[in-house]
Amino acid sequence: MKTMKLWRIAFMMLAAFSLASCSSDDDSNVYEAAELGGTWQKVYDEGVADAGTVQYTFHPQSANNGTVDIFTSDWAAGDTTVYRIYTVTDAGHLQISPKPDDTSVALTVDCDIRRLTSTQMIWNKPGTSEEIARFTKEK
Repeated sequence: MKTMKLWRIAFMMLAAFSLASCSSDDDSNVYEAAELGGTWQKVYDEGVADAGTVQYTFHPQSANNGTVDIFTSDWAAGDTTVYRIYTVTDAGHLQISPKPDDTSVALTVDCDIRRLTSTQMIWNKPGTSEEIARFTKEK
């Protein structure tokens, strides 16, 4: 009787340990470089009043660089599109900068892509876990 109870306790502990050690398939740090191409729309927190629209359309020229069109639209400034170049490392560090011959406003982006899948992209402040932007893929 005591042996059966001991085996039952051992089995329950093993089952509990097995379930607790399973990792989720929805890992929060996923980076699939091939998914960057396309149009990404910035997602704002619920309750942010009239945030407007911000879209990044990435046009890869290789696995690590290309061009990006940044479209912004809001009630105060209207619609604007700027054209930039980007580089991204294999580890997901993204840098967007003006083209060499561009004399317009020097909009630059420097961030770490924490998550990049076919439907979602999340940017963090470089070298930290602080989220700075979240996007959904439009096309």
